[in-house]
Amino acid sequence: MYFMRHIASVSLILSILGFWQPTLAEPGNILPWRKQETPAPWAKNKCAGGFLEKFRLSGEINHPRTFTLQKLTELRDAVKTQNPSTVTEITVSFQTGSGPRTETYYGVPLWDLINNEKAGGGLEPRNPGQNTKNAFLRQYILVEATDCYGAVVAVGEIHPNFENKSVLVAFAKKANDGTVQLLTDEGFARLVVPGDRAGGRYISNIRNIVVLSAPPSPLEIKDFRYP
Repeated sequence: MYFMRHIASVSLILSILGFWQPTLAEPGNILPWRKQETPAPWAKNKCAGGFLEKFRLSGEINHPRTFTLQKLTELRDAVKTQNPSTVTEITVSFQTGSGPRTETYYGVPLWDLINNEKAGGGLEPRNPGQNTKNAFLRQYILVEATDCYGAVVAVGEIHPNFENKSVLVAFAKKANDGTVQLLTDEGFARLVVPGDRAGGRYISNIRNIVVLSAPPSPLEIKDFRYP
Protein backbone atom coordinates (compact mmCIF):
# COMPACT_ATOMS: atom_id res chain seq x y z
CA MET A 1 0.00 0.00 0.00
CA TYR A 2 2.83 2.36 0.88
CA PHE A 3 4.44 1.60 -2.49
CA MET A 4 1.28 2.47 -4.45
CA ARG A 5 0.88 5.76 -2.56
CA HIS A 6 4.53 6.56 -3.32
CA ILE A 7 4.00 6.02 -7.09
CA ALA A 8 0.91 8.21 -7.10
CA SER A 9 2.79 10.99 -5.31
CA VAL A 10 5.67 10.87 -7.79
CA SER A 11 3.22 11.03 -10.73
CA LEU A 12 1.51 14.05 -9.24
CA ILE A 13 4.81 15.87 -8.72
CA LEU A 14 5.95 15.15 -12.28
CA SER A 15 2.67 16.45 -13.67
CA ILE A 16 2.99 19.64 -11.69
CA LEU A 17 6.56 20.18 -12.86
CA GLY A 18 5.57 19.73 -16.51
CA PHE A 19 7.61 16.58 -17.07
CA TRP A 20 4.60 14.35 -17.61
CA GLN A 21 4.34 13.90 -21.39
CA PRO A 22 1.04 13.18 -23.21
CA THR A 23 0.75 9.77 -24.79
CA LEU A 24 0.48 9.30 -28.54
CA ALA A 25 -3.19 8.47 -28.08
CA GLU A 26 -4.05 11.69 -26.30
CA PRO A 27 -6.16 14.20 -28.28
CA GLY A 28 -4.27 17.14 -29.71
CA ASN A 29 -0.92 15.37 -29.73
CA ILE A 30 0.60 16.17 -33.18
CA LEU A 31 3.08 13.62 -34.39
CA PRO A 32 6.28 15.28 -35.70
CA TRP A 33 6.11 13.42 -39.01
CA ARG A 34 2.53 14.62 -39.62
CA LYS A 35 3.13 18.34 -39.25
CA GLN A 36 3.81 18.86 -42.99
CA GLU A 37 0.79 16.97 -44.32
CA THR A 38 -0.74 20.22 -45.61
CA PRO A 39 1.68 22.07 -47.94
CA ALA A 40 2.13 25.80 -47.62
CA PRO A 41 -0.12 27.76 -50.02
CA TRP A 42 2.86 29.15 -51.96
CA ALA A 43 4.30 25.65 -52.46
CA LYS A 44 1.15 24.20 -54.06
CA ASN A 45 1.70 23.47 -57.77
CA LYS A 46 5.03 25.30 -57.63
CA CYS A 47 6.59 22.81 -60.03
CA ALA A 48 3.56 21.57 -61.91
CA GLY A 49 5.41 21.50 -65.24
CA GLY A 50 3.73 21.57 -68.60
CA PHE A 51 3.14 24.16 -71.30
CA LEU A 52 3.21 27.86 -70.43
CA GLU A 53 2.22 30.72 -72.74
CA LYS A 54 4.50 33.37 -71.18
CA PHE A 55 7.67 33.85 -69.19
CA ARG A 56 8.98 36.59 -66.91
CA LEU A 57 12.28 38.44 -67.43
CA SER A 58 13.46 40.07 -64.20
CA GLY A 59 16.34 40.57 -61.79
CA GLU A 60 19.26 42.94 -62.27
CA ILE A 61 18.00 44.65 -65.41
CA ASN A 62 16.45 48.05 -66.08
CA HIS A 63 13.06 46.93 -67.41
CA PRO A 64 11.56 43.68 -66.08
CA ARG A 65 8.99 42.37 -68.55
CA THR A 66 6.67 39.48 -69.31
CA PHE A 67 6.95 37.89 -72.77
CA THR A 68 4.35 36.06 -74.79
CA LEU A 69 4.87 34.49 -78.21
CA GLN A 70 3.69 37.67 -79.91
CA LYS A 71 6.02 39.91 -77.90
CA LEU A 72 8.95 37.57 -78.48
CA THR A 73 8.43 37.46 -82.25
CA GLU A 74 8.00 41.24 -82.35
CA LEU A 75 11.27 41.63 -80.47
CA ARG A 76 13.01 39.28 -82.91
CA ASP A 77 11.77 41.40 -85.83
CA ALA A 78 12.84 44.65 -84.12
CA VAL A 79 16.31 43.29 -83.31
CA LYS A 80 16.76 42.08 -86.88
CA THR A 81 15.67 45.46 -88.25
CA GLN A 82 18.11 47.31 -86.00
CA ASN A 83 20.99 45.02 -86.93
CA PRO A 84 20.46 42.62 -89.88
CA SER A 85 23.59 40.66 -88.91
CA THR A 86 22.09 39.62 -85.56
CA VAL A 87 21.94 35.82 -85.27
CA THR A 88 18.29 34.76 -84.88
CA GLU A 89 18.61 31.33 -86.55
CA ILE A 90 21.03 28.66 -85.47
CA THR A 91 21.59 24.96 -86.16
CA VAL A 92 22.81 22.93 -83.19
CA SER A 93 23.68 19.33 -82.37
CA PHE A 94 23.45 18.03 -78.83
CA GLN A 95 23.10 14.80 -76.88
CA THR A 96 19.83 13.91 -75.13
CA GLY A 97 18.69 10.97 -73.01
CA SER A 98 17.21 9.40 -76.15
CA GLY A 99 20.26 10.01 -78.35
CA PRO A 100 21.82 12.80 -80.44
CA ARG A 101 19.68 15.56 -81.96
CA THR A 102 20.30 18.16 -84.63
CA GLU A 103 17.83 21.04 -84.83
CA THR A 104 17.55 24.46 -86.40
CA TYR A 105 15.99 26.98 -84.01
CA TYR A 106 14.68 30.52 -84.49
CA GLY A 107 14.45 33.11 -81.76
CA VAL A 108 15.91 36.10 -79.94
CA PRO A 109 19.53 36.21 -78.74
CA LEU A 110 19.62 36.09 -74.93
CA TRP A 111 21.96 39.10 -75.00
CA ASP A 112 19.39 41.19 -76.89
CA LEU A 113 16.53 39.98 -74.71
CA ILE A 114 18.35 41.44 -71.72
CA ASN A 115 19.88 44.56 -73.28
CA ASN A 116 17.61 45.79 -76.07
CA GLU A 117 15.58 48.89 -75.15
CA LYS A 118 12.42 47.12 -76.30
CA ALA A 119 13.17 44.32 -73.85
CA GLY A 120 15.23 44.26 -70.63
CA GLY A 121 16.86 47.63 -71.29
CA GLY A 122 20.34 46.65 -70.12
CA LEU A 123 22.17 45.09 -67.20
CA GLU A 124 22.07 46.73 -63.80
CA PRO A 125 24.60 45.03 -61.46
CA ARG A 126 23.40 45.40 -57.85
CA ASN A 127 25.96 43.28 -56.07
CA PRO A 128 29.27 44.21 -57.68
CA GLY A 129 31.49 43.04 -54.82
CA GLN A 130 34.37 44.95 -53.25
CA ASN A 131 36.02 45.58 -56.61
CA THR A 132 33.43 47.04 -58.99
CA LYS A 133 35.53 46.77 -62.13
CA ASN A 134 33.63 44.89 -64.86
CA ALA A 135 30.83 44.14 -62.40
CA PHE A 136 28.79 42.56 -65.19
CA LEU A 137 31.28 39.67 -65.25
CA ARG A 138 29.94 38.65 -61.83
CA GLN A 139 26.45 38.41 -63.28
CA TYR A 140 24.69 35.31 -64.54
CA ILE A 141 21.29 34.41 -65.98
CA LEU A 142 19.19 31.76 -64.27
CA VAL A 143 16.66 30.14 -66.61
CA GLU A 144 13.88 28.13 -64.98
CA ALA A 145 11.30 25.77 -66.46
CA THR A 146 7.73 25.16 -65.34
CA ASP A 147 8.88 21.99 -63.53
CA CYS A 148 11.49 24.06 -61.63
CA TYR A 149 14.40 22.59 -63.61
CA GLY A 150 16.99 25.31 -64.11
CA ALA A 151 20.38 26.16 -65.53
CA VAL A 152 22.74 29.14 -65.55
CA VAL A 153 24.43 31.08 -68.35
CA ALA A 154 27.18 33.50 -67.34
CA VAL A 155 26.94 37.01 -68.77
CA GLY A 156 30.55 36.65 -69.93
CA GLU A 157 29.45 33.78 -72.19
CA ILE A 158 27.12 36.00 -74.23
CA HIS A 159 28.79 39.42 -73.88
CA PRO A 160 29.98 40.66 -77.32
CA ASN A 161 33.39 41.59 -75.91
CA PHE A 162 34.00 38.19 -74.36
CA GLU A 163 32.84 34.74 -75.54
CA ASN A 164 30.02 36.26 -77.61
CA LYS A 165 28.14 32.95 -77.72
CA SER A 166 24.89 33.07 -79.71
CA VAL A 167 22.57 31.72 -77.01
CA LEU A 168 18.95 31.96 -78.19
CA VAL A 169 15.57 32.08 -76.53
CA ALA A 170 13.86 30.14 -79.30
CA PHE A 171 10.18 30.07 -80.21
CA ALA A 172 10.28 28.08 -83.48
CA LYS A 173 12.29 25.38 -85.27
CA LYS A 174 12.66 23.90 -88.73
CA ALA A 175 10.46 20.87 -89.39
CA ASN A 176 11.51 17.80 -91.35
CA ASP A 177 9.86 19.19 -94.47
CA GLY A 178 11.86 22.41 -94.21
CA THR A 179 9.01 24.60 -92.98
CA VAL A 180 9.26 26.69 -89.84
CA GLN A 181 6.94 25.61 -87.03
CA LEU A 182 6.27 26.98 -83.57
CA LEU A 183 7.51 25.00 -80.59
CA THR A 184 4.86 22.83 -78.96
CA ASP A 185 6.26 19.92 -76.95
CA GLU A 186 9.12 22.18 -75.84
CA GLY A 187 6.93 24.99 -74.50
CA PHE A 188 6.43 28.18 -76.43
CA ALA A 189 10.03 29.18 -75.62
CA ARG A 190 13.20 27.27 -74.86
CA LEU A 191 16.86 28.05 -74.29
CA VAL A 192 19.35 27.01 -76.99
CA VAL A 193 23.04 26.93 -76.03
CA PRO A 194 25.29 26.24 -79.04
CA GLY A 195 28.53 24.51 -78.20
CA ASP A 196 27.15 22.45 -75.32
CA ARG A 197 27.68 18.77 -76.08
CA ALA A 198 24.79 17.70 -73.87
CA GLY A 199 21.36 19.30 -73.85
CA GLY A 200 21.22 19.94 -70.11
CA ARG A 201 20.99 23.71 -70.57
CA TYR A 202 18.44 23.50 -73.37
CA ILE A 203 15.68 24.52 -70.95
CA SER A 204 12.20 23.92 -72.38
CA ASN A 205 8.93 25.36 -71.06
CA ILE A 206 10.66 28.50 -69.79
CA ARG A 207 8.78 30.35 -67.05
CA ASN A 208 11.47 32.63 -65.57
CA ILE A 209 14.67 34.29 -66.78
CA VAL A 210 16.38 36.07 -63.90
CA VAL A 211 19.61 38.09 -64.01
CA LEU A 212 21.60 37.86 -60.77
CA SER A 213 25.08 38.56 -59.40
CA ALA A 214 27.40 36.11 -57.71
CA PRO A 215 27.60 36.85 -53.96
CA PRO A 216 30.86 38.04 -52.40
CA SER A 217 33.33 35.28 -51.66
CA PRO A 218 32.84 33.78 -48.17
CA LEU A 219 36.59 33.21 -47.94
CA GLU A 220 38.86 35.46 -45.91
CA ILE A 221 42.61 35.94 -45.97
CA LYS A 222 43.00 33.42 -43.17
CA ASP A 223 41.32 30.77 -45.35
CA PHE A 224 44.21 30.83 -47.82
CA ARG A 225 47.22 28.68 -47.09
CA TYR A 226 50.46 29.32 -48.92
CA PRO A 227 53.44 26.91 -48.98
